[in-house]
Amino acid sequence: MLLWPKDEPWPTCPGPHVVPTETPVPPQFAAQLRMPGPEVLEGLARMVTGFAGIRTTEAGTVLLGTEIVSEPAASPLVPVAQLHAADVPDLRCPAGTDVLQVLWCPNEHPTDAPAGPPVLLKWRAASTVVDQLDAAPAPLVVSEETYLPNPCVLHPEQVTEYPWWQELPNDLGRRIRDFDDTLGYGEHGYFSVSHAPGWKVGGCPSWDITDLVPMDCPHCRQSMDILLTVDSTESGTNQAWRPVEDSHLQPSHIDPEWAAAYEPTGVSVGRHGQLRIFVCLTCPDTPIRQNLQ
Repeated sequence: MLLWPKDEPWPTCPGPHVVPTETPVPPQFAAQLRMPGPEVLEGLARMVTGFAGIRTTEAGTVLLGTEIVSEPAASPLVPVAQLHAADVPDLRCPAGTDVLQVLWCPNEHPTDAPAGPPVLLKWRAASTVVDQLDAAPAPLVVSEETYLPNPCVLHPEQVTEYPWWQELPNDLGRRIRDFDDTLGYGEHGYFSVSHAPGWKVGGCPSWDITDLVPMDCPHCRQSMDILLTVDSTESGTNQAWRPVEDSHLQPSHIDPEWAAAYEPTGVSVGRHGQLRIFVCLTCPDTPIRQNLQ
């Protein structure tokens, strides 16, 4: 449980939320949808809001879609992480604080929302929490089960990372990119070894999906620091960063032991990617920005 005072209101999300829907298809029409042509798919897209495909099981065939829903009451946020500065040497905290608490809404939001689940950061001093809340309130709506983290105990490990090639001096960055091209981004290339997979505090952000995107503070316009990376996997398929304790495992989604080591938190963001949280520690209220890769 987070160090949360009983007399402090728990944060909520007022929505609206993007909620998945399933529309049953009558059995007499289900056979026609096994191999639907373009005209049929276009018709279904007009019939079902946010049409996302067709699913057939033993129970029947359904049309998958989404709709934007406004709940009658704001839904409590979900605790995601609690980090103590004493445990994480690279965690920089605002003056007078030594704990970072991360919460978010376990729902998709309309496209004008931040990238990924909207994140709330709470900075506090552990010594100020005297009468602690026993349990977090449950969210009223959860449309994304992969936004509910498995309870985990963290065992932080410090590693060294290096800047993305586009953040290096032009000549050096281009030489590194050319070198990686000759290796086909293999296990021993700069792309593979310069950035560790998994959940991280600090380090150097990678930009392999979009190329370099400036992350400037919306207030002071200065470059923001990367605070936290929430990764969908702990080691990915990158053998260069496989943990020693997992070295006996071979990648296999049907092996429970490998799956538990590969995705221990149960969290998946974006298209099984990374959610990065950038922060400005010099501006009041510690503004943040989010980015998905």
